[in-house]
Amino acid sequence: MLWEVRIKYANGTQQVLRTCKNQETALRCVDAIYARGYPLHLAYFACPAAAEPALIPT
Repeated sequence: MLWEVRIKYANGTQQVLRTCKNQETALRCVDAIYARGYPLHLAYFACPAAAEPALIPT
């Protein structure tokens, strides 16, 4: 299963930053981003990759 590291903006839009082969790698990537500090108005998270981009809510 593929996992995506995403950024979610304050207006609700999302963008894929990276795709990983497993959940552990995706979570480590998110941890590395937050190790630099917690940004305001942004959220970084890992989620399973959708089969089709049209199915991803924005």
